[in-house]
Amino acid sequence: MQISRLKISNFRSIKEAEIQFGAVTVLIGTNNAGKSAILEAIRIALTRRWGQRGTGFTEYDVHLCDGRPDPKVGDPVVIEVELQEAVANEWPEDLQGELEDIIQLDPVTGRASIIMRVSCSWDAAEESFVPRWEFLNVDRNPLAGRGARAVNLQEFFQFLPVFYLEALRDVTDEFSSRSQFWGKLLRTVQIPEPLEQRSKRIFDLLNRRLLDADPLLTNLATGLSHISSVAASDAPGQADLRLLPLNTWDILSKAEVIYQTEGGKPWLPLARHGQGVQSLSVMFLFKAFVELILSDLYRPESTAVLALEEPETHLHPQAARSLWRHISELPGQKIVTTHSPYFLQHVPFRDIRVVRVEANGTTVSSLPRQFRAPVPHVPQIDAIIADSGGIITYDRSLNELVLSGTLPENQYRNLLVAYAGRPDTQGIHAALRKACDASQEFISDAELEKLGTFARRIRGEIFFARRWLLVEGQSEYQLVHGIAKGLGYDLDEHGVAVIDFQNNGSPEIFAVLARALGYPWLAVVDGDHAGHDYIARITARNFSAAEIARRTYSLPAGFLEQQLVEDGLQNELKAILVSFGNAAATDFDNETLISALENDKSGYAAVLAKQCAENQALAQRMPAPFRDAILALRGLT
Repeated sequence: MQISRLKISNFRSIKEAEIQFGAVTVLIGTNNAGKSAILEAIRIALTRRWGQRGTGFTEYDVHLCDGRPDPKVGDPVVIEVELQEAVANEWPEDLQGELEDIIQLDPVTGRASIIMRVSCSWDAAEESFVPRWEFLNVDRNPLAGRGARAVNLQEFFQFLPVFYLEALRDVTDEFSSRSQFWGKLLRTVQIPEPLEQRSKRIFDLLNRRLLDADPLLTNLATGLSHISSVAASDAPGQADLRLLPLNTWDILSKAEVIYQTEGGKPWLPLARHGQGVQSLSVMFLFKAFVELILSDLYRPESTAVLALEEPETHLHPQAARSLWRHISELPGQKIVTTHSPYFLQHVPFRDIRVVRVEANGTTVSSLPRQFRAPVPHVPQIDAIIADSGGIITYDRSLNELVLSGTLPENQYRNLLVAYAGRPDTQGIHAALRKACDASQEFISDAELEKLGTFARRIRGEIFFARRWLLVEGQSEYQLVHGIAKGLGYDLDEHGVAVIDFQNNGSPEIFAVLARALGYPWLAVVDGDHAGHDYIARITARNFSAAEIARRTYSLPAGFLEQQLVEDGLQNELKAILVSFGNAAATDFDNETLISALENDKSGYAAVLAKQCAENQALAQRMPAPFRDAILALRGLT
């Protein structure tokens, strides 16, 4: 059982947000975008108990803004957690039996789902923030009768335990006998009774020999024994000096991990190692806890939700890259936040969620396989669904129309007709329009797989950028960086990722990826046949003519070398070739010059880019499409 969707309203920095989850979900975004708030919303919703006052929420959890300075006034905090089977009978039979009062079933597919709502608002009579947990039906109304009883919530939590590992990890705390993971692990250790009794006899004997080894210790023990003569008691006790643990639990409670960095180096406690080793040790402690004793503490059918905040903290790039594999192999559902492009490098595209704070609130962008519209079922849509080739289905357990791919325009119009003439037609049409528009951004698994093969080395960089600039190859990549610096707009400083798409995939996939994930983008291509084909391929992915005109630039003279010569840069280009040892370049005509430049594209482009970065006048003479694109990046949305 896993969280499939989370809806948040008025919680901390989040006014409204909806997030879809998979087996692994990685949240990325700037600081204060709301990533930690999403993890906290899950933790509060799934770790509190029914009707307990004063638990979970505080006044600092209520979303505040200019129009709402007082947390006691306004709409309540609302967190809705949805869980749904991927296929019918995916959830164990015992789980379905225990939670049958709160499970909704799709009568067509047989898939089970659960919707839980947690809310919190100021209660003037109680003079406190009062939380409320309740389960909902498909119409988002609270369940009545047995489905609303507290016992179901208690059982529900047993099947879906949440464990949260914060970004700030201190091994002194995490490996203490009182910690949530290490302490529980130690308490599950079972020492056989004969061994425990034998150990106690050995401890007692060794303790006595140590006391007898030095008269100071013997005298100290004798002096402390007078406690019993002073303490007021009818039955005087005894006092002794203990140099060794009294029992096996005392030994276990003082257990610590020691680590040797290399052969021959001393063994040291974790707290004496660097922050990277300490952080990594806590991660693997977390892993051990989940793998070793989760089933002992919870139901066998339980699925853990593991909320991990910045697991890559203090790790070097190679370690951050390898950490992804270990996290993905953890049992249960993983929800992770990260600021590391190295950690993100191997994360599948569909597992990434980009969290942003925008003028209208928090947005969460992703690459879903499905797009949903909360509309009622009507018989008229059954024929449309049957003729859709599997693109359209209806989920009766959640009362939602589901699109599995790009919805063709004719099928969209048929759906509008099917819902015409109803009192709620306007709202239904709006929901259908939203889902249809979202489906136009669909990227197939095959396209993502190809993109993942080509673009793995730049994946982390581009997803942490604010804007994307698409260019054809490595020469253009170097040149636009140099031109931008010469024009006073350093692309790295302003969060612009330059993507040389010929080496990493295709321009249309990056354009669709940028649209789906909310990255503003521009493209500069050659003015030759290949460049025109690139723009045509982008246009074919449901981009309007107006958007193509705004986002794409072409070199009017043809390919890059032709454009540089057309713009009168022969002298600079010949000088570069001469510096490479080609003395004859001084006398090249334009055609020969272009041919020589093509034979060393990256070499001359690197030198020209460096010259542009150091010479504003030269940067101003570079091809206008590059300069115009760089200028447009400043205010790009």
